[in-house]
Amino acid sequence: MDVWLEVPLINTVMDALKRLSKNGEVPVNESDLYIYFERTKSPLSTRDIVKSLIVLETLGYISVVSSTKEERLIRVLKTA
Repeated sequence: MDVWLEVPLINTVMDALKRLSKNGEVPVNESDLYIYFERTKSPLSTRDIVKSLIVLETLGYISVVSSTKEERLIRVLKTA
């Protein structure tokens, strides 16, 4: 059974990206994003985070590129 969240997933992920990227100035490693959610004890799973990243990229808020074979680099394009 899924847990109801007060804030939509994409908003939670976008807020975390803004915080980690210093409002879009610095790119964020995907692993740093996972560590952030582990530290905040968020109920988001890896699958939820990946789905949110796909939606945010489709909407044009972020850009995701491969930095290494297994790691992705996330750049915030819009902060509004």
